[in-house]
Amino acid sequence: MQSPQEIKSRLFSLVNKGIKYDLDRMYRAASLCGDPQKSYKSVHVAGTNGKGSTCTYVESVLRHAGYRTGLYTSPHITNFEERFKIGGIDISEDMWFDVYKEQESIINDLGLTFFEAATLMSFEIFKRAGADYAVFEVGMGGRLDATNIIAPEVSIITKLSLDHQEYLGDTVELIAGEKLGIVKPGVPVIMLDPVNPAIKYLANKKCTDLNSELTFVSADDDASDIICTGSGGVSFIRKGHKYELSMSGKYQVQNALLALTAMEKIAAIDTSVIHTSIKSAAILGRFQIINIGGRDIVVDVGHNPDAAAALVETLDSYFPNRRIHFVVGIMKDKDVSSVIKILSSRASSFYFAKPDTGRAADPVELCRLTENKNVIAESVKEALRMAVAGSGGEDVVCVTGSFFTIVEVFAQQ
Repeated sequence: MQSPQEIKSRLFSLVNKGIKYDLDRMYRAASLCGDPQKSYKSVHVAGTNGKGSTCTYVESVLRHAGYRTGLYTSPHITNFEERFKIGGIDISEDMWFDVYKEQESIINDLGLTFFEAATLMSFEIFKRAGADYAVFEVGMGGRLDATNIIAPEVSIITKLSLDHQEYLGDTVELIAGEKLGIVKPGVPVIMLDPVNPAIKYLANKKCTDLNSELTFVSADDDASDIICTGSGGVSFIRKGHKYELSMSGKYQVQNALLALTAMEKIAAIDTSVIHTSIKSAAILGRFQIINIGGRDIVVDVGHNPDAAAALVETLDSYFPNRRIHFVVGIMKDKDVSSVIKILSSRASSFYFAKPDTGRAADPVELCRLTENKNVIAESVKEALRMAVAGSGGEDVVCVTGSFFTIVEVFAQQ
């Protein structure tokens, strides 16, 4: 009998199979398992940036309203179990291990990828936990994502921008088409109001064709008095009620608004419950301040231009006129030059490193993309040490560029 650690190694090895971009295997696999995803109501969330935060807000509201919840997100930062939450708590190793043992032959026989296998496991995990609602974050795209065999009560589409162009297309319009693939006949859709009129047209046409009610949400139109609070969070007013968020960054307001609007499509939930649930929602690595060796460090998983711009804006909001030293490790398949250009507008210096993955960009190449002061380090750990040593006490050290980079920082806590 293989141990859980051996199974994890096998699961992670499936990543090397890459991405098999169709749903045939998922429908077949779920059917062979008795279609556990039909055992509870669900919420589906797609988009380029903000998916994880929006899922977290939705789950928190449902949980505080008295529902038994499941939450499936990706990727994980420190432990595989983070991908699956029951009642807001990471599942135990035994829980997923028992499910895997029963599904192993199906996973192997159908040649499922890592994400397909994890998604299949999540369906059964939430069924066994007796979930009333499960919230699913799309892994990539939407139309052909492994999660897209669910029949949700409501679908949410967060902010859209360029990412994963090799799979989704090289224009925002093509990417929007893939994200809109999660729209189901008659199921209401909540979408962040796009700036691009072509995307708005696509969304309206898709939802009209499928008779799905479409609601656009905008922080400019649906919230007022947005303030970065002294505690590190954000507050805003919506429909006469003041809400406070623990997660930092003004961009979190749009994620919270998406969640709040979506919940209004599901059930009438007491305002006091919503206030508590929204404030208590938290997720690792989203403009998070952690302490390492007595020094506060900002960590942010942003890995595309849109996320980099949001990071710079948030740094300016919380640390105006402070020097910013960036520790950056980024994947070579991202829009590296645009990300570095955006960060350069606020950087006093860069410390480039290569996280422990073959997908990581060469730090030497990163240095050539900026005229800012920069340093190459042998590892993310060493880059962080050098950044702290080379910065003043009032300076800000910010680690960003990838989930892989953030993982290596959290390991130092």
